[in-house]
Amino acid sequence: MKVEKINQNYSALRLQSNNSRAAQTPYFTGNLKNEITELLPNKTAIKVMEKLKWLKGEIGGILITALGTGAVAPIFIAYNPFVKAPEGATEKQKEDVENTKKYTAMRQPVSAVLAVIFQTSILKPIDKGLEILFNNPKYAQNLWVNLDQSTLNKKSYMEKIVKKEMKAEGREFKNKQEFETELNKRVEARLNEQINKTAEAFGTTGKITIGSRTVDNQTIAEIINKSIDNYIDDANNLKINDAGLDFYKRRATILIKNEEIFEKLFNNNNLPNNGKEIADYLKQKNLEIKDPDVKLILEEIINAPENLRASRCNRTLERIKKIKEACEGTFTEEKYLQTMIDTNKDLSNIVEQLKKCKIDKVENATEKTIQEVIRQIAECCQYETKNQRLATKVQSTATFQSSLDKLLENIRKDIVKGYKKVLEERYKGFNQISKIAIGLCITLPITCTALNWVYPRFMKLCFPKLSGCKKEDAASQKTAKNGGDN
Repeated sequence: MKVEKINQNYSALRLQSNNSRAAQTPYFTGNLKNEITELLPNKTAIKVMEKLKWLKGEIGGILITALGTGAVAPIFIAYNPFVKAPEGATEKQKEDVENTKKYTAMRQPVSAVLAVIFQTSILKPIDKGLEILFNNPKYAQNLWVNLDQSTLNKKSYMEKIVKKEMKAEGREFKNKQEFETELNKRVEARLNEQINKTAEAFGTTGKITIGSRTVDNQTIAEIINKSIDNYIDDANNLKINDAGLDFYKRRATILIKNEEIFEKLFNNNNLPNNGKEIADYLKQKNLEIKDPDVKLILEEIINAPENLRASRCNRTLERIKKIKEACEGTFTEEKYLQTMIDTNKDLSNIVEQLKKCKIDKVENATEKTIQEVIRQIAECCQYETKNQRLATKVQSTATFQSSLDKLLENIRKDIVKGYKKVLEERYKGFNQISKIAIGLCITLPITCTALNWVYPRFMKLCFPKLSGCKKEDAASQKTAKNGGDN
């Protein structure tokens, strides 16, 4: 359960330390990637790199290796200064040494081409075959449970299933983008449904069930401890550091002091509908305002991305309301500062309680232990609505809830999601080892055999001089002209 942003109305990012970034860094809605890229001085290079990011995959690795083998290595082989004719060698001997180096160098490009052909052609079948084996219940039930993805399917496998179903429906889409949007929507729904069902069964039995088999308690206990670490990080990220405390105290004073001005400026009846009009409206109002603090806040909103300006205005009013609630209706700088300090203490107490929930000996964990720890975690993350100060801070997060039942449900889902990640990492490792084994036992021998057959024929056809064919042809022609041995 990652902490979601409790949106603030001010630019305090420069004042935040790393341990408070989750609470203060805004989660942007809307696609700002392209807008930000266009503003950067090296945008052309970034766009080129974005287009080449597919090279990070296995096929990209094969192509890069082949490029080095076929284009770079031949240069160093053909012009190797350490390989030369012996002292006192004739010009003919020197020429033979140089030709031999070049002949050997030309083996590299041929080898690189064959490697690309054989290696890339086998990657997809291996991936597809392993994916079916470990995601299809018919086959997965007979394999290792630690790699069984039949209950929590791999996303790519689910995409293939949903694609077939959509094609069978015969539904027509306007374009590829509409098809992809619907596909992603259905895939996510199906994957979430699998997680929800597994988590529900986990709450009943205390075990994560995969098909007819169950995950060992030690693995679940390790995932629980990791989840606790995540919840601790979430609590720490909500705390405000010293620089932030000073900034928020001063900003709260500005907001409360100028409450009437902000209410008038950001009232829905006065505020334009779109971001561009809001910027023009605030620029005009900024000329009429003399208070430098108010002008600063308005400039922050004007400089915000166009699609965020309206929400920034609304959040300013919401922020004023929350400040007054935190001070129980009577605001003073000292009182508001103390509420923030007290909230930090509450969060520190939650962190200490969560640390005590950790399972010390995961190898001895039982179903009962697991269920008890899950309940303890939920009780630590539950807050009382009576504690208005803490509730205001954490009520918009997923990690902390007022409902114990909701927390128990979320924690179980997190544990199932954690197991799915473990499963994916195990499968990724097995997949890579399988490809290495297949490469060593099958692909490499085939490639070498093909190279030994193709290379001399390629050289004879394309570089007859280096392969010695001209010499042989001349000798044959001389023999034929003299009538042969007879």
